Amino acid sequence: MSHHDLDYAGKRLQLLGSRIVEPEYSGHRVIPTSHHHHAHPPHEEAEALNPEKGTPDTPKFHKPHAATNFELFYDLWFVANLSVFTSVHDISDFSRFTSFIGYMVLLWTTWGLTTLYDVRFTADSIWERCCKAVHLGVMIGFAEIGTNFDPNEQIVSVFRAMSLFLAVSRFVLFLQYGVVTLQIRKYADGKRPMFFTAMLHLLAAAVYFGVSFRYNLGKSSRVFLVWYIGGVIEMTLHLSFSQMAHVLTFLGTHLGERLNLLTLVILGEGCIILAKSITLLVEDTYLKDATYTIWSPTLIGLVAAGTALIYIIFQIYFDWMHDEHSMSKRHQVLWTSLHLPFHIALVLLLEASSIFVVWARVLESINAALTKFITVENQFSDETTSEEASEALAKVIQPFLKKYQPLEVLETWESVNETLEDIAKIPNSFWKDPLADNSTLIEYENDRAELMNTMINAVYNAFHLNPPEEEDGSGSKTEFWQSEAAVASAKRFILVFIYAFACAGIVLLFLTVMHIISKRRGWSPFNIFRTAICVSVSIILALLSTIAANQEAVLNNKKNTSFVGSPWMLPTITIGYFIVLVLTHLPHPSGWCMGNMKRGTYKEVEIEGQRQSKESHALSDMPRNHHVADFEDRHTAYSSADNEIFSPPLPQYDDPRARPHPRRSQDRRTRELNYKGQKNRRY
Repeated sequence: MSHHDLDYAGKRLQLLGSRIVEPEYSGHRVIPTSHHHHAHPPHEEAEALNPEKGTPDTPKFHKPHAATNFELFYDLWFVANLSVFTSVHDISDFSRFTSFIGYMVLLWTTWGLTTLYDVRFTADSIWERCCKAVHLGVMIGFAEIGTNFDPNEQIVSVFRAMSLFLAVSRFVLFLQYGVVTLQIRKYADGKRPMFFTAMLHLLAAAVYFGVSFRYNLGKSSRVFLVWYIGGVIEMTLHLSFSQMAHVLTFLGTHLGERLNLLTLVILGEGCIILAKSITLLVEDTYLKDATYTIWSPTLIGLVAAGTALIYIIFQIYFDWMHDEHSMSKRHQVLWTSLHLPFHIALVLLLEASSIFVVWARVLESINAALTKFITVENQFSDETTSEEASEALAKVIQPFLKKYQPLEVLETWESVNETLEDIAKIPNSFWKDPLADNSTLIEYENDRAELMNTMINAVYNAFHLNPPEEEDGSGSKTEFWQSEAAVASAKRFILVFIYAFACAGIVLLFLTVMHIISKRRGWSPFNIFRTAICVSVSIILALLSTIAANQEAVLNNKKNTSFVGSPWMLPTITIGYFIVLVLTHLPHPSGWCMGNMKRGTYKEVEIEGQRQSKESHALSDMPRNHHVADFEDRHTAYSSADNEIFSPPLPQYDDPRARPHPRRSQDRRTRELNYKGQKNRRY
């Protein structure tokens, strides 16, 4: 029985792990301990000997091609924080919109910096598991702070805790990079860049720790902006360092897979938000109003459009995903950095699309309530008394408020009762000729608008679309506070409309830019043409947000703003993305659309990509002590960060170099040489 059989766990856990690959030397050549032998040209063997600046004294790290279980477990906490924050943080005004973006920047950069370390240097050990536990604790802190994260109404304990959590996260990263620096201390190259990276996190930890002392009771500080700026600067410097030193490169890692998984996480959060919205629709349809036994065609269409939008974005993102290892170091860094604004805009777009679905049901409920109110009002006649009018309106409003509970129950019922009493005090002669007494008419119209807006606000509250809280905090109510609340809720939806279409354009634009970065070849005129259409669609979607730029025109229902609040808002976005999806899968025509590229050359691009994928698959089968980093320069056309070797252009089919029988000339030369040798020996 071996020692491995006696282990209780599946594998033995070391105190301190390492991904460093120790090469074996035989003479002047690195001997890979692999059962699969590949013949390489002499220049490729030279690259394997000298991966960076011609010296073999550079540490190489084992780079897994898939995310580990601990990395996936860490991503779950990102999901939890995102789900909690989106559920409790309503974007009701512009200040909460900016705080939403700020929190996403903090969460994403913290996740991103931890991920940049994991994909390159994490080796399962007791030390790494302890560090991962601290990182998970930081994520728990984000969940705790996210419920009360509001820079305009700062809670000292919350903001101080946030700064301390950021400091702890960066300090642990400093320790992790410091351990790797000690592990590679015997190598001539790589120690200094790794040390600078560790010191970067130590400096960030010190800054965040110092910021925590700037928050005092009874005073709001704008020092929280250091978090946003610091996180972006850290990511920028980190990605820049990866281009300056081979030891920090992301080539050969699974960083692209981690970003793909995070995109799936965000799309999954969009599914959760849409499912919650559908739950609200079901509660309103079947529990509160028996007259609505089924959904309207408009509502069914919007739910389908919201679902289709998520599915189409998923398809476009992964259909435009090309081989990550075909990108250069600069392109890979740019592609990675674009995911931060892309993910923020994607979250906002998915949040807004679910609100569009709910908004359609809100309008249906409001129209049904106001129709009942107006129907009763039309029954008033010359013989109607003010008390009868008040009682008739009360029979409509009071049952409605029992189904749809208002946000402030006591204040709302007091306001409704006072308004009904005011209507009961109106002279009975008013109902015979309302236009005769102008002052009484104005008073009744104000009371009537207050009652109708009370019903509207109750519907808003049922669907969690309440107006933002008052900034003065006095708690006093004006005479027509229900009307003011209804206008505030309408302004909130205008904000949703603006950032929904703006983010729809931004998401599509970033998808296109990332596609351009990752697709290095095959840019024929037709491909350029459909890329231009994708960019045009993104710009058009973004420009549609300007329709609601004039809030007063929207509130007054001007003709040129009728699109705001219409059922075609969400379908318009979905149709735009569907056009892009169709363009993506249109077959490439032949002829003039190829430009100066012949049809065979375009096919050769595909064959070349298949050849590279086969080679990378063969490299993935190598054992741990012979790492893919030995050959990553050959696959990415790089010899180092300073000396870049670009691959020559692919030969065309009519090129003599690409003819299918080059071996015949070699055989003929061999026969001639043999004949000359025999002839010389004969003489």
